[in-house]
Amino acid sequence: MQDHPQITAFREAARILGADRYWHHGSTGEQVELLRALRDVLTEVCFQVDAHRVLPRAVLQICQDLAAPGIRDVPAPPSAGFVLVSYLDARIEQLIADSNGSGNTGAEGSRGY
Repeated sequence: MQDHPQITAFREAARILGADRYWHHGSTGEQVELLRALRDVLTEVCFQVDAHRVLPRAVLQICQDLAAPGIRDVPAPPSAGFVLVSYLDARIEQLIADSNGSGNTGAEGSRGY
């Protein structure tokens, strides 16, 4: 039986990422770019995790309840994508703020975690 193209794409992405798992970024800028690229991958993986109900709703609710107010107070059902991508975005903002020395990401409404 031949795999669906989407299954093949996920397997290929996993193979590529796994082959260079221990790559070390050379600078904060490279780390930010890596995390931005990871955000795209994470968004798609989380969509599938949510669509296939991999994580129990109670677990997602606990994660959202423990999150910072910007995440915790969103009037939407909890999802893996929302919780994980929100934390990833916060880490990107933190790296940018730390690298420019001002503590400011340049983004309006950024959250401090």
